[in-house]
Amino acid sequence: MPGPSVSAEAFAAAVERVAAHRNKTVVVKLGGSAMEDPAATDACLKSVAVLNRLGVPLVLVHGGGKPIDRAMAEAGLTPKKVAGRRYTDDATLEIVVRVLKDEINKGLVETLVRQDTNALAVSSLLSGSRLTLSGPDGQSIDLGRVGRITGVDGRHLHSLFNQAFLPVVPSLALDADGGWLNVNADTAASAVAGALKADKAIFLTDTPGVLRDRADPASLIPKLTEAQCRELIAAGVIDGGMVPKVEACFEALAAGANSALILDGRVPYSLLDVFLHDTFTGTEITR
Repeated sequence: MPGPSVSAEAFAAAVERVAAHRNKTVVVKLGGSAMEDPAATDACLKSVAVLNRLGVPLVLVHGGGKPIDRAMAEAGLTPKKVAGRRYTDDATLEIVVRVLKDEINKGLVETLVRQDTNALAVSSLLSGSRLTLSGPDGQSIDLGRVGRITGVDGRHLHSLFNQAFLPVVPSLALDADGGWLNVNADTAASAVAGALKADKAIFLTDTPGVLRDRADPASLIPKLTEAQCRELIAAGVIDGGMVPKVEACFEALAAGANSALILDGRVPYSLLDVFLHDTFTGTEITR
Protein backbone atom coordinates (compact mmCIF):
# COMPACT_ATOMS: atom_id res chain seq x y z
CA MET A 1 0.00 0.00 0.00
CA PRO A 2 1.57 3.34 -1.00
CA GLY A 3 2.35 5.83 1.75
CA PRO A 4 0.99 9.37 1.95
CA SER A 5 2.15 11.74 -0.75
CA VAL A 6 4.66 14.30 0.57
CA SER A 7 6.62 16.63 -1.66
CA ALA A 8 10.39 16.79 -1.29
CA GLU A 9 10.08 20.45 -0.40
CA ALA A 10 7.55 19.77 2.36
CA PHE A 11 9.67 16.91 3.69
CA ALA A 12 12.79 19.09 3.80
CA ALA A 13 10.90 21.87 5.59
CA ALA A 14 9.48 19.42 8.16
CA VAL A 15 12.88 17.91 8.94
CA GLU A 16 14.41 21.37 9.24
CA ARG A 17 11.73 22.48 11.70
CA VAL A 18 12.17 19.41 13.90
CA ALA A 19 15.98 19.58 13.68
CA ALA A 20 15.79 23.12 15.09
CA HIS A 21 14.72 21.51 18.38
CA ARG A 22 17.79 19.32 18.72
CA ASN A 23 19.44 19.77 22.11
CA LYS A 24 16.24 21.42 23.40
CA THR A 25 14.76 19.07 25.97
CA VAL A 26 11.06 18.25 25.83
CA VAL A 27 9.00 16.59 28.56
CA VAL A 28 5.71 15.02 27.48
CA LYS A 29 3.05 13.98 29.97
CA LEU A 30 0.60 11.31 28.79
CA GLY A 31 -2.29 10.35 30.99
CA GLY A 32 -5.97 10.56 31.80
CA SER A 33 -8.51 10.21 29.02
CA ALA A 34 -5.76 10.86 26.47
CA MET A 35 -4.62 7.27 27.12
CA GLU A 36 -8.09 5.77 26.69
CA ASP A 37 -8.20 6.14 22.90
CA PRO A 38 -5.89 3.51 21.33
CA ALA A 39 -5.61 5.41 18.03
CA ALA A 40 -4.66 8.66 19.75
CA THR A 41 -2.16 6.90 22.03
CA ASP A 42 -0.61 5.14 19.05
CA ALA A 43 -0.26 8.45 17.20
CA CYS A 44 1.29 10.04 20.29
CA LEU A 45 3.87 7.28 20.60
CA LYS A 46 4.66 7.49 16.89
CA SER A 47 5.21 11.23 17.34
CA VAL A 48 7.48 10.62 20.32
CA ALA A 49 9.43 8.05 18.31
CA VAL A 50 9.86 10.40 15.35
CA LEU A 51 11.10 13.23 17.56
CA ASN A 52 13.51 10.88 19.31
CA ARG A 53 14.92 9.50 16.09
CA LEU A 54 15.45 13.05 14.80
CA GLY A 55 17.54 13.93 17.84
CA VAL A 56 15.11 15.74 20.15
CA PRO A 57 15.96 14.89 23.81
CA LEU A 58 12.62 13.77 25.21
CA VAL A 59 11.22 12.30 28.41
CA LEU A 60 7.79 10.64 28.47
CA VAL A 61 6.04 10.81 31.85
CA HIS A 62 2.77 8.93 32.31
CA GLY A 63 0.00 8.33 34.78
CA GLY A 64 -2.81 5.81 34.57
CA GLY A 65 -5.80 6.76 36.70
CA LYS A 66 -8.50 4.92 34.77
CA PRO A 67 -6.56 1.64 34.38
CA ILE A 68 -5.89 1.81 38.13
CA ASP A 69 -9.61 2.28 38.79
CA ARG A 70 -10.38 -0.77 36.65
CA ALA A 71 -7.73 -2.87 38.38
CA MET A 72 -9.08 -1.86 41.79
CA ALA A 73 -12.60 -2.82 40.73
CA GLU A 74 -11.33 -6.23 39.58
CA ALA A 75 -9.71 -6.66 43.01
CA GLY A 76 -12.95 -5.70 44.76
CA LEU A 77 -11.59 -2.36 45.98
CA THR A 78 -13.46 0.93 45.75
CA PRO A 79 -11.37 4.00 44.91
CA LYS A 80 -11.53 6.60 47.67
CA LYS A 81 -10.85 10.25 46.99
CA VAL A 82 -9.72 12.59 49.75
CA ALA A 83 -9.42 16.29 48.93
CA GLY A 84 -9.52 15.35 45.25
CA ARG A 85 -6.67 12.83 45.52
CA ARG A 86 -6.68 9.04 45.47
CA TYR A 87 -6.36 7.74 49.03
CA THR A 88 -3.58 5.19 48.80
CA ASP A 89 -3.46 2.50 51.46
CA ASP A 90 -1.14 -0.49 51.15
CA ALA A 91 -3.59 -2.54 49.06
CA THR A 92 -4.21 0.37 46.71
CA LEU A 93 -0.49 1.12 46.47
CA GLU A 94 0.24 -2.45 45.40
CA ILE A 95 -2.20 -2.06 42.51
CA VAL A 96 -0.93 1.44 41.61
CA VAL A 97 2.67 0.21 41.37
CA ARG A 98 1.72 -2.89 39.39
CA VAL A 99 -0.43 -1.00 36.89
CA LEU A 100 1.92 1.96 36.42
CA LYS A 101 5.28 0.21 36.55
CA ASP A 102 4.67 -3.35 35.40
CA GLU A 103 1.83 -2.85 32.92
CA ILE A 104 1.53 0.65 31.46
CA ASN A 105 5.22 1.58 31.60
CA LYS A 106 6.29 -1.77 30.23
CA GLY A 107 3.73 -1.55 27.43
CA LEU A 108 4.75 1.97 26.41
CA VAL A 109 8.43 1.03 26.35
CA GLU A 110 7.78 -2.10 24.28
CA THR A 111 5.74 -0.11 21.76
CA LEU A 112 8.42 2.57 21.45
CA VAL A 113 11.17 -0.03 21.05
CA ARG A 114 9.22 -1.60 18.20
CA GLN A 115 9.34 1.83 16.58
CA ASP A 116 13.14 1.81 16.56
CA THR A 117 13.76 3.98 19.62
CA ASN A 118 16.02 3.37 22.58
CA ALA A 119 13.11 3.68 25.01
CA LEU A 120 14.00 2.75 28.56
CA ALA A 121 11.85 2.27 31.67
CA VAL A 122 13.07 4.60 34.43
CA SER A 123 11.02 4.04 37.57
CA SER A 124 13.39 5.22 40.31
CA LEU A 125 13.94 8.74 38.99
CA LEU A 126 11.79 10.65 41.50
CA SER A 127 12.27 10.94 45.23
CA GLY A 128 9.51 12.09 47.54
CA SER A 129 7.91 12.25 50.94
CA ARG A 130 4.37 11.79 52.13
CA LEU A 131 2.02 14.58 51.12
CA THR A 132 0.10 16.19 53.96
CA LEU A 133 -2.80 18.58 53.46
CA SER A 134 -4.58 20.76 55.97
CA GLY A 135 -8.33 20.52 56.31
CA PRO A 136 -10.73 23.40 56.96
CA ASP A 137 -10.34 22.82 60.69
CA GLY A 138 -6.55 22.97 60.46
CA GLN A 139 -6.17 19.25 61.06
CA SER A 140 -3.88 17.18 58.83
CA ILE A 141 -5.60 15.13 56.12
CA ASP A 142 -4.33 11.58 55.82
CA LEU A 143 -3.81 10.51 52.19
CA GLY A 144 -1.93 7.30 52.89
CA ARG A 145 0.96 6.58 50.51
CA VAL A 146 0.40 9.69 48.40
CA GLY A 147 3.60 11.64 47.86
CA ARG A 148 5.00 15.01 47.00
CA ILE A 149 8.17 15.17 44.91
CA THR A 150 11.29 16.31 46.72
CA GLY A 151 13.89 15.56 44.06
CA VAL A 152 14.57 14.48 40.48
CA ASP A 153 17.74 12.66 39.44
CA GLY A 154 18.59 15.08 36.64
CA ARG A 155 22.15 13.79 36.37
CA HIS A 156 20.84 10.34 35.53
CA LEU A 157 18.54 11.79 32.87
CA HIS A 158 21.36 13.73 31.24
CA SER A 159 23.45 10.56 31.24
CA LEU A 160 20.62 8.72 29.47
CA PHE A 161 20.33 11.50 26.90
CA ASN A 162 24.06 11.25 26.22
CA GLN A 163 23.51 7.56 25.44
CA ALA A 164 20.55 8.41 23.15
CA PHE A 165 17.98 6.78 25.46
CA LEU A 166 14.34 7.85 25.62
CA PRO A 167 13.34 7.66 29.31
CA VAL A 168 9.77 6.58 30.08
CA VAL A 169 8.82 7.53 33.64
CA PRO A 170 5.78 6.39 35.67
CA SER A 171 4.25 8.76 38.22
CA LEU A 172 5.84 7.05 41.22
CA ALA A 173 8.41 8.29 43.73
CA LEU A 174 10.61 6.59 46.31
CA ASP A 175 10.67 7.79 49.89
CA ALA A 176 13.73 7.88 52.16
CA ASP A 177 13.13 4.24 53.15
CA GLY A 178 12.88 3.02 49.56
CA GLY A 179 9.10 2.65 49.65
CA TRP A 180 6.85 3.65 46.77
CA LEU A 181 4.66 6.74 46.82
CA ASN A 182 1.77 7.49 44.48
CA VAL A 183 2.33 10.94 42.96
CA ASN A 184 0.27 13.09 40.61
CA ALA A 185 1.41 12.63 36.99
CA ASP A 186 1.12 16.33 36.11
CA THR A 187 3.25 17.20 39.13
CA ALA A 188 5.77 14.52 38.17
CA ALA A 189 6.07 15.90 34.64
CA SER A 190 6.42 19.45 35.99
CA ALA A 191 9.23 18.39 38.32
CA VAL A 192 11.09 16.56 35.53
CA ALA A 193 10.69 19.54 33.18
CA GLY A 194 12.02 21.89 35.84
CA ALA A 195 14.98 19.71 36.71
CA LEU A 196 15.98 19.58 33.04
CA LYS A 197 15.21 23.28 32.39
CA ALA A 198 13.15 21.89 29.52
CA ASP A 199 12.39 23.97 26.47
CA LYS A 200 8.83 22.62 26.53
CA ALA A 201 6.68 20.81 29.06
CA ILE A 202 3.76 19.36 27.10
CA PHE A 203 0.64 18.09 28.85
CA LEU A 204 -1.57 15.86 26.71
CA THR A 205 -5.08 16.11 28.13
CA ASP A 206 -8.70 15.48 27.17
CA THR A 207 -9.45 19.12 26.32
CA PRO A 208 -8.43 21.37 23.38
CA GLY A 209 -6.66 23.77 25.76
CA VAL A 210 -7.81 26.84 27.66
CA LEU A 211 -11.20 28.02 26.38
CA ARG A 212 -12.90 31.37 27.02
CA ASP A 213 -16.18 29.46 26.77
CA ARG A 214 -16.02 25.81 27.80
CA ALA A 215 -18.95 25.05 25.48
CA ASP A 216 -17.23 26.56 22.44
CA PRO A 217 -14.03 24.89 21.13
CA ALA A 218 -13.58 27.87 18.80
CA SER A 219 -12.90 30.05 21.85
CA LEU A 220 -9.51 28.40 22.36
CA ILE A 221 -6.83 30.80 23.64
CA PRO A 222 -3.54 29.87 21.90
CA LYS A 223 -1.12 31.81 24.11
CA LEU A 224 -1.22 33.06 27.69
CA THR A 225 1.19 34.35 30.28
CA GLU A 226 1.06 33.04 33.82
CA ALA A 227 -0.36 36.40 34.99
CA GLN A 228 -3.13 36.23 32.38
CA CYS A 229 -3.97 32.68 33.47
CA ARG A 230 -4.29 33.78 37.09
CA GLU A 231 -6.65 36.55 36.02
CA LEU A 232 -8.79 34.04 34.12
CA ILE A 233 -8.85 31.73 37.16
CA ALA A 234 -9.96 34.63 39.38
CA ALA A 235 -12.67 35.52 36.84
CA GLY A 236 -13.93 31.93 36.72
CA VAL A 237 -13.07 31.51 33.02
CA ILE A 238 -10.54 28.83 33.93
CA ASP A 239 -12.36 26.55 36.36
CA GLY A 240 -13.04 22.96 37.27
CA GLY A 241 -10.57 20.38 36.07
CA MET A 242 -8.67 22.91 33.96
CA VAL A 243 -7.36 24.68 37.08
CA PRO A 244 -5.00 21.85 38.17
CA LYS A 245 -3.81 21.45 34.57
CA VAL A 246 -2.90 25.14 34.39
CA GLU A 247 -1.34 25.00 37.85
CA ALA A 248 0.85 22.11 36.65
CA CYS A 249 2.06 24.45 33.91
CA PHE A 250 2.84 27.07 36.56
CA GLU A 251 4.85 24.48 38.50
CA ALA A 252 6.87 23.56 35.41
CA LEU A 253 7.61 27.23 34.65
CA ALA A 254 8.53 28.00 38.26
CA ALA A 255 10.89 25.02 38.33
CA GLY A 256 12.73 26.21 35.23
CA ALA A 257 10.88 25.12 32.07
CA ASN A 258 10.83 27.66 29.24
CA SER A 259 7.19 27.10 28.26
CA ALA A 260 4.29 24.79 29.04
CA LEU A 261 1.67 23.57 26.58
CA ILE A 262 -1.76 22.04 27.06
CA LEU A 263 -2.74 19.90 24.06
CA ASP A 264 -5.69 17.67 23.28
CA GLY A 265 -4.17 14.21 23.47
CA ARG A 266 -7.27 12.73 21.86
CA VAL A 267 -6.34 14.36 18.54
CA PRO A 268 -3.89 12.14 16.63
CA TYR A 269 -0.48 13.75 16.07
CA SER A 270 -1.35 16.89 18.07
CA LEU A 271 2.09 16.50 19.65
CA LEU A 272 3.95 16.45 16.34
CA ASP A 273 2.00 19.49 15.13
CA VAL A 274 3.83 21.59 17.72
CA PHE A 275 7.13 20.92 15.98
CA LEU A 276 5.93 21.10 12.39
CA HIS A 277 3.80 24.24 12.28
CA ASP A 278 3.90 27.86 13.40
CA THR A 279 0.44 27.39 14.87
CA PHE A 280 -1.12 24.35 16.55
CA THR A 281 -4.27 23.44 18.42
CA GLY A 282 -3.62 23.99 22.12
CA THR A 283 -2.59 26.61 24.65
CA GLU A 284 1.00 27.68 25.32
CA ILE A 285 1.71 29.24 28.71
CA THR A 286 4.86 31.25 29.43
CA ARG A 287 6.15 33.38 32.28
